[in-house]
Amino acid sequence: MVEKFVFTMLDKELKFDRYENSFLWLKDAGVALPVYKVEAPVIPLKASKSSNVFRLFSNDTGLLTSAYPAETKLELINKNSEVNNDVHFENAVAQQLTANGLEPYFCKKKNMVDLDMEGL
Repeated sequence: MVEKFVFTMLDKELKFDRYENSFLWLKDAGVALPVYKVEAPVIPLKASKSSNVFRLFSNDTGLLTSAYPAETKLELINKNSEVNNDVHFENAVAQQLTANGLEPYFCKKKNMVDLDMEGL
């Protein structure tokens, strides 16, 4: 399960600006892929990009999987249909879009299914 990280949960005074460089370092080091939220799925996507709301994906789906507990890995290997593979699929899509020179985005609104989109 993927949890939402909110800075103010740690400390009411924390602001994204203070930690932005740390996230950019992870991206520049090739460790993580930030996928930014857009407010509406309309072209051009970059026009409604939120600079401080994003999902951070692993640049290596295999390493992501290796971080799971042994029981979860076995369930994935045995193709247990009860295991939620959404995280792996989203991670793989983000990896592929980035590898092909496209910037992935996501859009999520109430009563709307997540839409993952390539940069246009």
